[in-house]
Amino acid sequence: MVSKFFGALGRFFITSGVVILLFVGYQLWGTGIQEASAQSDLGSDFDELLETVDVAAPAPTTTTTQPEVVETTTTTTTTIPAAGGALEVLDDAELAEKLFRQGGEAVAQIQIPQIDVDKYVVQGVQVEDLRNGPGHYRATVFPGQEGNSGIAGHRTTYGAPFNRIDELLPGDEFTITTVQGVHTYRVMSAAEAYAPEKRGDLGPDFVLPENANEVGHIIVPPSATWVLGEFGDNRVTLTACHPKFSAALRIIVAAELVSAPVGSVAAPANYATTDGDLVSEDLSAEDLAAEVGEEELDTAIDELDAAGAVDDTATPPSSNAFADEVSLDEGLNGDQDALRPAILFGLIAVALYFGFKELARRWKPWPALLLGIAPVVFFMALTFEKVDRFLPAG
Repeated sequence: MVSKFFGALGRFFITSGVVILLFVGYQLWGTGIQEASAQSDLGSDFDELLETVDVAAPAPTTTTTQPEVVETTTTTTTTIPAAGGALEVLDDAELAEKLFRQGGEAVAQIQIPQIDVDKYVVQGVQVEDLRNGPGHYRATVFPGQEGNSGIAGHRTTYGAPFNRIDELLPGDEFTITTVQGVHTYRVMSAAEAYAPEKRGDLGPDFVLPENANEVGHIIVPPSATWVLGEFGDNRVTLTACHPKFSAALRIIVAAELVSAPVGSVAAPANYATTDGDLVSEDLSAEDLAAEVGEEELDTAIDELDAAGAVDDTATPPSSNAFADEVSLDEGLNGDQDALRPAILFGLIAVALYFGFKELARRWKPWPALLLGIAPVVFFMALTFEKVDRFLPAG
């Protein structure tokens, strides 16, 4: 009985070890295959999108005070002002439709030759979005526009687009292509990007590292959403988990826009500016007045104004300015809803394994093996997919 017990225990540990190794293999290579397939589809979709507009090469920055206007001559007319002065909000419904895409759809192509990155950026940073490639924080401006544009990506799974993000050095240049053009960015040193005078009220507890002039990144906790705030310049902020195979911290790379910024575009009606917000009804003043009464509406507006809730100088919706509720954990800290299906699929896989094992003992080994391998592998793959979704991203 003792030998049988230890024999069964040994087989259990061996089987468990094999399953764990298979899961690690799925995370490192299986997710990469899924991401490569998604990137191929995104590339075709984005190329078709670019064919509908003139994508200009990056224009150098200038010191002119009056914006220059360049008009495209294809199916849409897009004005792209040059640097200098405040850029107007373009009222171009057709261009807005091409910029403000649905979650998981391609909105840009990021090419960083120094670390062999050539990926299509999707809209949104939820778990499902980042499985297809780097994701654009909806609550930040689009790449190339004035302000701070945020992009998140994985370091070890799903193609690991930002695997070598820590290797970027001050002065490295890369490009991001959108329907508004090709935009060139230069990596800033930590000292340049996050100097106290630039941070202002942002990140009051942040201390620059000793080698801040030499490195192109900083390390912050996931709660440091201030890195996606406004620093008085035009930049893109790349975020990823740190260290590799962990979601304990975040590595942040800030790069300054060195080509001419492009104008922001008014967002379509009912567009959610953050990944977590629910879209509300888009009611006009007339609709509201008819719904609650014009007198009641005027009273409510006066009360909000007195309480300081109405700000006539607020950034227009078209700038898609960063919202405080957006977290650096979005899409990187796992999907808690995936735990139950992971357990369910795992139990089904185990039940099928022992069921076909018993069938092999009572019937014939090889026919039972051929019958059982497909359903067991299928439910094991479903289990791996759900467990990977549940665990924090690497």
